[in-house]
Amino acid sequence: MSTFSGSSDQATPLSVVTRWSDRVLLMEVGGEVELLNAPRVESAIMNAFDLRPEILILDFSGVTFLSSAGLAVLVRAHNRAGTDIGFRVVVDGPATVRPIQLTGLDQEIECFSSQEQALAAVAGS
Repeated sequence: MSTFSGSSDQATPLSVVTRWSDRVLLMEVGGEVELLNAPRVESAIMNAFDLRPEILILDFSGVTFLSSAGLAVLVRAHNRAGTDIGFRVVVDGPATVRPIQLTGLDQEIECFSSQEQALAAVAGS
């Protein structure tokens, strides 16, 4: 398991926790994914892709604010996954669901409302 938390700016808290389950890598992101933190989240995601999981589940249910910079991170991560790595996102609550739906990303990226649903989709793949 890998973890980092904190921020140089206390107004924008962030945490990322990763754990493996077989060939599935689960990344739990908490806090604000905005202009200052988005590069840190993206770096963690891209490093995760380098580990070559079969599926990467990005759990944003702990995200309290998702800006356009955070949405751009999701788009780049989805593009990076391509057809080689399954990419799923967990979003729950208006801070994450609403911006993803408004931009239509839920039509491009597999979104689930819980880790259990995302993991069940993995088992059904």
